[in-house]
Amino acid sequence: MKYILHIIALCLLFVGCGHNSDIDRQLDAAEGLMLSSPDSALHILDEINVGGLSGKEQRARYALLKSMAFDKNYIDTTTFDVLQPAIDYYLDHGTPDEKLRTLYYQGRIFQNKMEYDAAMQSFLIAEHIKDYSDTLTYGNMLIAQGTLYYATLNIDKQIKSDLEAARLYGKVGAEKKQLSALIKVLNGCVTKKEQHLADSIMPIADSLAANLSHDEQLLNDLTLMKVAYINRFKSSLLLKNSLDSISGIKDLSPHIKMDISFGYLDINEPQRALDILESIDTASVSGSIKYLLLRSEAMRANGRYAEAYESLLKYCEAVEQDNTAIYSDKTSVAKERYDSELRNLTNIQQKNTIIWLSVCSILLLLLVIGVISYHYRLGKMKRILAEKEQSRLKLENASLQNQNSILELEKQTAELEADKKHLAGENMKLRISQLETENEQLKVLSEKDELPDDVKEVIKERIGILNALFAANILDKEPAATAYVDLVKREISDKEKFMNSNRLAFKVSHPMFIKYLEEHGLTEYEINYLCLYAIGLKGKEVGSYMELRRHYNISSDIRRKLGIDEHETNIGIYVRKLLRQL
Repeated sequence: MKYILHIIALCLLFVGCGHNSDIDRQLDAAEGLMLSSPDSALHILDEINVGGLSGKEQRARYALLKSMAFDKNYIDTTTFDVLQPAIDYYLDHGTPDEKLRTLYYQGRIFQNKMEYDAAMQSFLIAEHIKDYSDTLTYGNMLIAQGTLYYATLNIDKQIKSDLEAARLYGKVGAEKKQLSALIKVLNGCVTKKEQHLADSIMPIADSLAANLSHDEQLLNDLTLMKVAYINRFKSSLLLKNSLDSISGIKDLSPHIKMDISFGYLDINEPQRALDILESIDTASVSGSIKYLLLRSEAMRANGRYAEAYESLLKYCEAVEQDNTAIYSDKTSVAKERYDSELRNLTNIQQKNTIIWLSVCSILLLLLVIGVISYHYRLGKMKRILAEKEQSRLKLENASLQNQNSILELEKQTAELEADKKHLAGENMKLRISQLETENEQLKVLSEKDELPDDVKEVIKERIGILNALFAANILDKEPAATAYVDLVKREISDKEKFMNSNRLAFKVSHPMFIKYLEEHGLTEYEINYLCLYAIGLKGKEVGSYMELRRHYNISSDIRRKLGIDEHETNIGIYVRKLLRQL
């Protein structure tokens, strides 16, 4: 199982390496600036090396963002060279927002190409997208759709689309777009003679205009719409004054001029209405149903019936074409929707088939791996048991050998202990013999009258200790030996007394040794210190007995007085050598 996870991780790593993270960061930056600074967003997108785009998804994202940047920078395109990767990918695999944006910009390109049927088809598909979050794009799509409805005099749907767009713009706080949408709704109300709806919308439009007093274009559009409102719903005198005041404005749009012409027809000034219509560039209203109808009415009102009839025939042909186009649009949309759903079902079936094949393959692979792993573990367990059995036999053999070795070692140890005891006995006999000789010498010295009393007292104590030792040796009994040991412990427990008596004993037995030390200026304390070395103690033992943590200080003073180099020799060896020489 561990190896499978490693393989999957490697696959994911290779897939992840296919994306260019630097381009992703550039695309993120462009998307972040799209609403606030579209020119900067377009600049960032222009800097991206298109050849470095990797994968359909990244190319689709670049295409959609570039199309959005064109639209927001008022760059109209009439080709799908840029948007096509987004159309190919997002319409099948995109999120609701990605599909909505792709269809909206696809429809805008069709509008720029004057292919209004195809544009309407894109907008109708986008209208049925659910769960979107890009409210602004959806509102823009409704506005573009309303424009197409108005061009075909489908005023009810135009009002509905623009009114819904205004509601969405208000929901996200886009007041400028909301006022523009409401002006379009008012235009539809005037055309449709929906005074009640117009009256309810006008206060909202005035409130928004108060907040947007800096936008002269919007305020001018609202003013013209108010004039059209007065033309349609107010008195003839007021209507005439309004029409006269606005007709003198230069650069009026064809739609505004058509509204003014309609107003003059309404107040029975047909010649003035016809003059306004004839001032419109016919190329800009080619195929306009509204223009043809108004022209037919204006010609009839001026008694030019032949031209009126001709315009009426063109109007009927245009209406028939629009009805055919609308029917075709609905049929195309239904067919497109059916084809899209069929493609989705086919894709789902293919994905399910791939998923089931993958799951079955993985399960089969896991089964094979499980069987192989079981046999491998079984063989490994048998080898381990065999190795353990061999180890156990080796341990048993080693244990027997160790037992024999232990018995042999115990035998050798017993022999060594016996030899040690025999040697200790021999050494004890030799030492006792030496002590007997020393005891006799001390007895002879104690009878000399010229010795000081304290020296005689020391000699007597030493003789008493030696006599106790001899008694213990003669009796060869544990209590007597213990008594001797206790006597010795008592003697050495009083450190000052013992060290003084030890010095006096050396003064009697080795007077030249003591005299040599005194001649070199050593104090009694320092002589006592050296006498401990003389009886066989080592430096560490002397320090422990005298309870001196840093007894090398006194040792350094003694070396200086005796003229001994600090690194020349061990002071204990020096003292014992001096004792033998003197």
